Amino acid sequence: MDSAKEYRVQENTEVPAHPSVDTVISRALERAADPRPTDHPNGHFDRYIRDALDRFGEEDVVNCIRLTLVDGYTHRMAGTAAFGEEDYVWGINVGVAATAYLRELLQERETARNS
Repeated sequence: MDSAKEYRVQENTEVPAHPSVDTVISRALERAADPRPTDHPNGHFDRYIRDALDRFGEEDVVNCIRLTLVDGYTHRMAGTAAFGEEDYVWGINVGVAATAYLRELLQERETARNS
C-alpha cells in the first residue's frame, strides 16, 4: 500500500495543507474524552478510541495511529504491533477511527478554503 496516496497526512505528502498526524491524534483524544452522542453517525469512532485508551493507554493508541497513518501499516498490522498478537482487532477499530478523523479534518480544511 502506498500510504502517501491512502493517508494524506503531512508526514507522507509534505503538503502543508494536509493535517499532521499530531492533529489527527489530538482530534482522536479530544473525541474520546468527549464522545459524540450514540445516535451521531460517526459517534462509534469516538467510542472505539475511548475503549482502546481505557484498555491499553494513550501511548499504545497513539503508536497505533502513527503506524497506520504514517508508516503505512494495515490496521491489523498496526494493531498487532501496538496491542499484541491477540488484540490486533483493536488496531482495526483505532485505524478506522483515525482514518475517519483524518477525512473529517481534510473536509474541514477544504470547506474553510472554499469559503
